[in-house]
Formats: sequence, structure tokens, C-alpha cells
Amino acid sequence: MSATATVRALARIELVRYVRRPGFVLGVMLTYAALLPYLDPNEPTDEFSMIAPAALLGLVGITVSARQVWASDRCAEAAGATPVTQGTRTAAHLVACLLPFSAGLGFVALTWLRHRDVPAPDWGYTALMSDPWIASVWVALGAVSCLGGPVLGIVVARSTRWPAAPIVTSVGLVAACMVMQGLFPPLRRVRVVMPWTYWGGPFGTEHDPQRALVLSGSPQWWLVYVLALCLLGGVFALRKDPDLRHRLSSVWFWAVAGGAAVACLLAMWTGVPETIISPVPASGPSWGR
Repeated sequence: MSATATVRALARIELVRYVRRPGFVLGVMLTYAALLPYLDPNEPTDEFSMIAPAALLGLVGITVSARQVWASDRCAEAAGATPVTQGTRTAAHLVACLLPFSAGLGFVALTWLRHRDVPAPDWGYTALMSDPWIASVWVALGAVSCLGGPVLGIVVARSTRWPAAPIVTSVGLVAACMVMQGLFPPLRRVRVVMPWTYWGGPFGTEHDPQRALVLSGSPQWWLVYVLALCLLGGVFALRKDPDLRHRLSSVWFWAVAGGAAVACLLAMWTGVPETIISPVPASGPSWGR
């Protein structure tokens, strides 16, 4: 059997195992339950909605994916010498990450359809928030996060066998994203280095704490950046196999890392040049309504 055929066969097994994980099943159910409020036509659709798939499929996926890798490794060790290498198993796990990604993408698609039927009112700068602008933000926050979390789980599992590592990683990631979500003006431009950050919301001004803002940067380039981070994590995990490390040159890793850095800088310095303050006071229509 060729290497590609082996990866495909293992990927089918890992996809079935992933879909049976209680954390994934419960995450999907709760994620799509978050669409129920949209039955109310007055309920806004905005980027805050994307926290459901990001938390329930992406963040939880760090632990789900890491434990699946460790379980697979234990089976391989119990079987003794086999022709299936660590790198092949890692590739199969990376393919399985497309499952939570697809679930997140479905959530984004349904939210987008509802957004098209019930568009948000004009806040005075709607021209800045074009369809590509909104779609880039939603896909990055609601779908790519569901890919990046499980990929990060594989990276963690290939880097350590410490059982608490996925939880510690998740807590650390949440803490960092909370600091870099756009609440603090000095960090608004550099916030795009994080795999999760907001692009607008009721962050307020000095005299209007709930005033809606559109934050600086380009979400289109940020989408490229977070996708590059996923690819970078996959290359890093594959290179943990000593045999594959010789074939997968470090040039590939640094090329992807360089591309991610360029995309991050473009996300930081293109697009909306400065924070835009809504002309509509908080006492008027709220954010997203």
C-alpha cells in the first residue's frame, strides 16, 4: 500500500473516532443550539456569535485532538513494530481536523444566510463593513478557529505526554486572547498576532462606554494569517517524526512561518487605518441591531 493510501485509510479511522468523541458531539450540539436565538428577527448576527463554534469546537478541540493522538500512539505501541510511522499517523490526525472545521464552516454558512435575510441597520460606517470584510471575520473566527484548535492539540500531543498540557494550553490561550481582544487601545493594532480577536463591538469611548467601534486592520489578510498558522502547526507536528524530518526540510517550516509573518503585518497595517467610532451613540441602536 502506498503512503498516500495508508494515510487515507488511517484518516477514515481517525475521522470515525473523532466523530464519536463525547467532547466533539456535545460541542456540535451546543454550537448549533446557539443558532436558536436567530429565530427572533430582532436578534443581531455579528462576530460575537462566532464565539460558540470557536469555544465549543475549537478550544475544546485542543483536548479532544491531543487525547486522540495519545490514544492512537498507545495502540501503536501495544501493536509493536508496524510499517505505519508516527508521521503517517500524524498526517491522518491532521486530516481528521477537517471534521470540526466543517462543522464550524456550516455554522458560519447558516449565520451568513440569516444575515443576508435580516441585514443589520446602518450605523454610519456600513460601507467599511462590506460583505468580504464581514465574511473574512466570520470565517476566521467561526470556522478556522475550529481547525486551529485541533491542530494545536496535535502539536501539543507531539510535543509532550503531560496529561494536563491541553488544558493548560487552552487556559493560556484564552487568557492571551482576552488581553488582545481589542479592549485596550494601545494593543488594538498588534492584537492581530492572536488567532482570535475582535474586529468591532461596543468597546466604548471615554464619554460613551458602550459606543460601537470598528477596529483597525485588514480581516482579509488576518484570515490568510490564521490559515497560515494552521499550516505551520501541521508542518511542525509532522516534523516531530525523526524519519519524516529529513524529508520535510526545515525550509518548508520557515517558508510558511515567513508567509504567516508577512500576512500578519499586512493585517496589522492595511485595511481600516485607525479605530473608527460609530456616529450612533450607545443610547441609540445597539451594536449589531
